[in-house]
Amino acid sequence: MSIHVGIDTGKSMLDVGFFPGERCERFANTAEGHRALLLALAPLEVPHIAIEATGGYERGIIDALAQAGYCVTRLASHRASAYSRAMGRFAKSDTLDAQILARMAANITPQPYEMPSPERGELAELVRCRLQMVSQRDDNGRRLKQTQLAAAQHALRGMIEAASTQIRELDRRIAKATKAVDPASRLREVPGVGPVVEATLIAYLPELGRLTRQQIAALVGVAPYVDQSGCRDGARRVRAGRWIVRRALYMAAWAAVRAKGTALGERYRALRARGKVAKVAIVACMRCLITAINAMVRDQAGWRHGAAV
Repeated sequence: MSIHVGIDTGKSMLDVGFFPGERCERFANTAEGHRALLLALAPLEVPHIAIEATGGYERGIIDALAQAGYCVTRLASHRASAYSRAMGRFAKSDTLDAQILARMAANITPQPYEMPSPERGELAELVRCRLQMVSQRDDNGRRLKQTQLAAAQHALRGMIEAASTQIRELDRRIAKATKAVDPASRLREVPGVGPVVEATLIAYLPELGRLTRQQIAALVGVAPYVDQSGCRDGARRVRAGRWIVRRALYMAAWAAVRAKGTALGERYRALRARGKVAKVAIVACMRCLITAINAMVRDQAGWRHGAAV
């Protein structure tokens, strides 16, 4: 009999639910615990495993399961919460969450996790680390403007300079890692796409060129969803998606819009002239940009002027 598995991931523990049934077991979220879980799953017929994304604590076990050949779907936390409420369950615990995830594994369409290559995994870590360093530097820059004590100002300037030095070193490593993953990349031909945006797209959006324009827009989180019920027709909204890619794409779109003579800039100004607010206009430009990049990668072609219109 097929057994579907759900894993609620914590910093130190894994709660593993099995469906059918209400059985739940606990394993350490360590390499040794991962091996113990694989041994426990070995005699079972497991067609699908659902695991909730928890900000990175799930990476080790997902890689271990994928390497062992299991079909694993990583779920955003809001999906599991919505499913639990739809089942009429409002209590919350690690055990209950694992059981809900196991039920989801039995009922949803699998979206198999693809284990990244070591080179892509290294690039993703570098990009994420750079993002964190930039955030810390900018936070300290704001604190510096609010500080009057000379000693505190000196300490903050030291941290800002140290962060800037680390960012420059990370930029060097990111450029090298990007070449290792995709030496033939032509993303830098796209207006607004610099080395950091290029690295982010390569590291965190490996599906580029393999999805339709609607799918890639939804995956990034720039696809507008209908909000209509009865006589009410609400404004369409974007939601979900890969925030780290969307953030990079936002900066790329603004750079392209502000550059002289770009098709994306013309589109942005046309949308504003039609009465669209700035945020709606720039999200529309982001959607145009990512769909054009997707087509460019799919066709293995260079950038064409006007492709984002």
